[in-house]
Amino acid sequence: MNVFNIKVMVLWGMLVFALLATLAMLATPVQADDVSELKMMVEQLRSDYESKIRTLEVKIAELEKTQEQKVNEKVANLSDQIKQEIKDETMNVEYVGRHNAPVGAGGLVVENPFGFGNVSLGGYMDTEYRDLDGAESTFNQHRWIINIGAEVTDRVRFNSEYEIEYGGTDSPGGDGEAKVEQAYIDYLVNEMINLRAGALLVPFGRYNLYHDSDLQDLTDRPIVARDVIPTTWTEAGYGFFGEFNPTLGSYEDLILNYEIYAVNGLDNGFSDTGLSGAKSSLKTDNNDNKAVVGRLVASPLLGHEVGVSGYWGEYNGNENAISGIGFDTLNTFGPLEVLSEYAYFGVEETPTASSDLANYFQGAYVQLNYHFWPEFFNETFLGRKFEHPTFTLVGRYDWAEIHDDGDAGSDPNEEQRYTLGFNYRPIDSFVVKFEYQFNDKTNEALEAGDSDGFITSVALGF
Repeated sequence: MNVFNIKVMVLWGMLVFALLATLAMLATPVQADDVSELKMMVEQLRSDYESKIRTLEVKIAELEKTQEQKVNEKVANLSDQIKQEIKDETMNVEYVGRHNAPVGAGGLVVENPFGFGNVSLGGYMDTEYRDLDGAESTFNQHRWIINIGAEVTDRVRFNSEYEIEYGGTDSPGGDGEAKVEQAYIDYLVNEMINLRAGALLVPFGRYNLYHDSDLQDLTDRPIVARDVIPTTWTEAGYGFFGEFNPTLGSYEDLILNYEIYAVNGLDNGFSDTGLSGAKSSLKTDNNDNKAVVGRLVASPLLGHEVGVSGYWGEYNGNENAISGIGFDTLNTFGPLEVLSEYAYFGVEETPTASSDLANYFQGAYVQLNYHFWPEFFNETFLGRKFEHPTFTLVGRYDWAEIHDDGDAGSDPNEEQRYTLGFNYRPIDSFVVKFEYQFNDKTNEALEAGDSDGFITSVALGF
């Protein structure tokens, strides 16, 4: 029995007692005025008690409402607590954007609920349409790339890139391929020195390290990055990487970073049309001496970089070596971006009566990108619901020269290319490209020869 019921019973008891007393008094002879007065008293008592009862009922109702609110709050808090416990014990998946994961290029991050690292997933794909003089126009599904990275602990990381080109090795045309482009482990010591081991992207030049189609503003890679630097160039090996931030008096903006590795190195598969055939196996080397390759980059200001690359390694069992040196730059001036790269490789050769090798490979490119966006496109299908859509005008000059190996003359094989392009990016990792090439060759063709033409492509990274 609650307090309210007890109080109500007491009040009703008092009321009944008062009525009985009044009736007893009425049973005795009284004056008419006394009877009226007693009736008034009884009515007043009843009115007072009913008022008190109503007041008690209101207070009880308020109390019950307050208790209900407290119970609801406790239930809600308990529900949130249970949800958090479930979340803490299950995987949390979040899309952070391409190249924004703790490690790797993939944009999807899977957090490990057991506290020993996160995994990033992603990749990119591109498809092209080509219409060059002297060849049939064609669509091609060029690349599909899978990126997987893992932050196993704060100091142990894994990164990988697996490429499938033209549908893979089982494609109907039989001209596809599937291969590991990089797969390595990082053991972090400090900012200045860290260990890396595995299938490594060779740090020679800028383009080989940033070759992804969704990062580039033109479809075709520079000639120097195809036939002089054999992009995508992957080697098995070990090495070190790190970053310095030296202070020169009051100047504190300089950043230096480096990569240096011992790798199997290029072999003797090159020709007078390029070094791409000299990319070695990730399984074996054709000689007992390892190659050394490295790149040092100085960034004096944000958006400005100068890189120097070097390579040396024997390519056969006769102690003949290939040596190379390269320079690359990146400079941004507001919406204008200027990139350049030069590379030279020299090939030693033991003179014999039957051999005549291409003894040097060199090439360069200069590229200008101008990024812009007219605001009147914001409410069109090109700009609607995109935060930072961008148009880019692109111009690039390519040149490469390779010493002839005597198979078709004695003069060097040389090729030049002028490319004018335009592209549209609704988001950073999705690009639609349009470009026209003007090509010119001397002697043997390295890439397109003398064939000019139109190319368009679509690339998406995720």
